[in-house]
Parts: sequence; structure tokens; C-alpha cells
Amino acid sequence: MKFRPKKPGGCNIAFFENLTKKASETTAKAMQKAQELSEITRINGLISDEEKKINTAYCEIGKLYVSVHGADGEEGFAEMVDAIHEAEKKIEEYKVQLHIVKGVERCEQCGAEVQRGVAFCSCCGAAMPKVETSAEKVCPSCGTKVEGEGAFCAYCGTKL
Repeated sequence: MKFRPKKPGGCNIAFFENLTKKASETTAKAMQKAQELSEITRINGLISDEEKKINTAYCEIGKLYVSVHGADGEEGFAEMVDAIHEAEKKIEEYKVQLHIVKGVERCEQCGAEVQRGVAFCSCCGAAMPKVETSAEKVCPSCGTKVEGEGAFCAYCGTKL
């Protein structure tokens, strides 16, 4: 490096030129890395999207298989199909429990949730089935049938 005279302030011009050059190189490298990371992120997103498509297709294939061969009991699949059927039964039981807790029932016409005891569906106007009035007690709070001569609902604790 050639010696250059110092500025009147005592600074060497070559030092600042070298510092500026290194800063520019570092900035260019950082920009290149940022572009690479951006491209990596974009490509990983595309891969993830395609993997989701594959998983969705597998799920649809499985649903189709169960609907077509659910009763066949083909070896290797029977246990999985039975597990699906058992889970579906439990889901239906849980939905009934949920309706009891919410104090609603499903409209047979449109499937809307309708407050228990109303005569017509508020969504489609269909007549709702009449609630049987028998000697059984029904909790006024949650609608659960109460057996025996209890003074309180065993499900929600409401006084009868």
C-alpha cells in the first residue's frame, strides 16, 4: 500500500477508502444471504404446499376406501376401519351430550340447532317433533330425563 498523506484532521485517506470498500463488500454479502434465505423460504413453502396436497389426497383415498370396502374387512385394514367406525360412534354420542348441555336439538329438515321444546325450526320453519310428556321427570334446566324420585337433577344439579 502506498503511503498517502494524512488529512489535516490527522486521518489517513487510505484507511477510510479501505473501510468503505469492506463495508460495501459486507453489505453485498449480507444482501446475497438475505436473497438466498428468501428463496429457501419460498421453496420450502412450495414443498409444504405440495405435501399438504399429498396428505389431503391420502385422506380422501382412505375415506373412499372405507366407504367402498368398510364392510369387507380386508386383511390389514379391518382394525383401522373398525377404529374409524368406533370413533364415529363416540362422536355421535358426544354430540348428543353436547346438545343436552346446550339445551338444543337438531332440526330433522335442515340440521340447524333449535332450542329444545320449540314447535318450529327458526331456520327453515319445519315442525319440530313434540316432546313426549310421560310420567318421567325432565330437568327444566338441561332437559335430561330424571329417573326415580330424586329431588335434584343428577346431571346439572338443578332442583326439581
